[in-house]
Amino acid sequence: MTSLNRRQFLRLTAAAAAAGVVTACGGEAPVPTTASGGSTPAAGNPTTAPKPTTAAAANAPVPTAPPLNVSQVQATPAPTTAAATTPTQYKEAPQVAELVKSGKLPPAAMRMPEKPMVIKPIESTGVYGGVWHRAYKGLSDRVGPTKLIEESAMRWDAPDPNTIKVIPNFVEKWDQNADASEYTFYIRKGLKWSDGTDVTTDDTKFWFDDVIMNKDIVPTPAYFARQRINGEYKNATLTVVDKTTFKMKYVAPYPLLTLLICKSQGQGVGSYPFIAPSTYLKKFHPKYASMDELNKAAADKKVKTWQDLWGTAGNMEGPVAFWFLNPDLPVISAWKTIAAIPADPVVMERNPYFWKVDPDGNQLPYIDRVEHLFYDGNNDTLNLRIASGQIDLQYRNVQLGSYTFLKENEKKGNYVVKRWRSAQTFTFFPNLNAPDPVLAKLFDMADFRQALNISINRQEIADLVYNGLAAPRQSSPVKGSPEYDADLEKMWIQYDPKAANDLLDKLGLMKGADGIRKRPDGQPLQWAVEHTDAPGSPDDDMNQRVAKYWNAVGLKVDMKFVERSLYQQHVYDSDLAMGKWGFDRCSVVKADAGRWIATIEDGPWAPAYGHVYSQSSYKKIEPPMDHPIRQMWDLWDKCQVEPDEAKRNALFQQVLGIHKQHPYTVGIVGQPVQPVIVSNSFHNFPDGYIADDTTRDYGLVNPPQFYIKK
Repeated sequence: MTSLNRRQFLRLTAAAAAAGVVTACGGEAPVPTTASGGSTPAAGNPTTAPKPTTAAAANAPVPTAPPLNVSQVQATPAPTTAAATTPTQYKEAPQVAELVKSGKLPPAAMRMPEKPMVIKPIESTGVYGGVWHRAYKGLSDRVGPTKLIEESAMRWDAPDPNTIKVIPNFVEKWDQNADASEYTFYIRKGLKWSDGTDVTTDDTKFWFDDVIMNKDIVPTPAYFARQRINGEYKNATLTVVDKTTFKMKYVAPYPLLTLLICKSQGQGVGSYPFIAPSTYLKKFHPKYASMDELNKAAADKKVKTWQDLWGTAGNMEGPVAFWFLNPDLPVISAWKTIAAIPADPVVMERNPYFWKVDPDGNQLPYIDRVEHLFYDGNNDTLNLRIASGQIDLQYRNVQLGSYTFLKENEKKGNYVVKRWRSAQTFTFFPNLNAPDPVLAKLFDMADFRQALNISINRQEIADLVYNGLAAPRQSSPVKGSPEYDADLEKMWIQYDPKAANDLLDKLGLMKGADGIRKRPDGQPLQWAVEHTDAPGSPDDDMNQRVAKYWNAVGLKVDMKFVERSLYQQHVYDSDLAMGKWGFDRCSVVKADAGRWIATIEDGPWAPAYGHVYSQSSYKKIEPPMDHPIRQMWDLWDKCQVEPDEAKRNALFQQVLGIHKQHPYTVGIVGQPVQPVIVSNSFHNFPDGYIADDTTRDYGLVNPPQFYIKK
């Protein structure tokens, strides 16, 4: 387990109190450690669509957004946390009790592991029942529903907004040796899949041997199963000890492994690290099924090959392997899909074999069902649903620019707007691998990127678009993060259009009679920025303002809205000049460094280079031998295998230092307030926590303990 020591905690608490808000802290896995235990978290409809807010209403609250305060958790040996007391008797939802009474389900004690995970509710013990209504934008928005139900070998635990720890989850405990090169995991005895079959190391061996190491299914193994050492990937070794115990042996120290597990929650979004429901999935694997059976399954699921049943490029999002598309797939999550796409809404229902309870022995989840209602991605549509009381709990796709509207409609919609702290910066990503070689060369020039940056009036955007609830900043770790760097945060954010024009002139990019600059080949200097912000939304307002600033210095830039899945495909193929996305993963940064080394593709500053590093099956371009990205890769490789924490931290700061010399992205504003819509009948959802992909959004605070009471 990883946690703050007493001195760090007191210092952090004092700092948070001085700031008037408490947020989150992060850290690294201990080396060595033994960990066990459970989790104890802290605590009239409008008739026309609302227009995007461009300025704060006179009577609307426009508070100053306080900084995140993410404190370093040292990777030093920590004492084992005592396991929460296992209840001696269990209680269950009325619907489940009826199934037991009718003989369709075994009693709760037979459905539970020997030591279920005990979750302390944030506010109070919940009541059973209710439907959680939320909105989503279709399959391309699949990650939103996914983060509600993720379960991994270990997970983040946030007992209060000041603390993030690493604790066991579906494993009862884990051990690691002195240099973190070998880990032993102990699956909870009696843990069951949602179909009632036991979760055992048979599922682990199938996951490792037949899925992760099968190149037909996963062309490049997940990083739970391999390491990159001196530029080459080395596979781990799995040893099964008994039915519930297994070891993972790595070629070199792997001190960041537990952080990576907590952050990722799976290989792709459709599976769990270290286990897969082997009894079910063997029916779709050539080692266990005939080709006739596999071809029939592919035809039934309307895909071309048996490999497509599992997904594309190892993403595990195929119609068989992805829980969101396959109601028949056994899961270990709190809810499982019973109505998949194209159903509207997509419906998830409680898993009667879920293995977490509250301290009174009430089996979780409290909520019966989760319904994901489709909407077209238009911000006005979502706002209307919120204002009319159709949404119970949501922050995904709830835009900061709508904050005033959302506050004004709290009473009508029977909700409150809570404020989490987002660990991201709204960012433009010039693509060093753009298909146009002239643009690609310009984007790789520091002076050109500096001109892009300083030609933007960030303060105007912060004030007029985001009502002062986001701060001008460069893409960088957020304040309080162990990796926070004040100089990087401020790099190239000053508004200086004259200096921008001078830089562009010095590069020989002179303006023509029409005011548009010419490229070195004499063509107009123009490009499109692809983004997924619905037209008319506040975020699109920001986009249009940025285009206006760039046009003012002679750069003809058009903002182009595309649907998310198309955007993602263009990034995979490196078939776009520039993309716009959030530069997130900026809290517990070493849990996912992909933004910095170009392996997180949706922020495409060098996606085809990143594919080389990750050995992705998507488009690859080898970077020049002297390109700074190779130095970043080398430093990150060394960081990942360095058992000494101080040296590990220093190596990562060098990665950030390269970005600080000449940022590769154009951050605009960041560390924004993240509005969260919470119905007045929705309980056990806290205020003030960190919102970041790394910490799994509100998966951080245990959705199974949410409850509904009108």
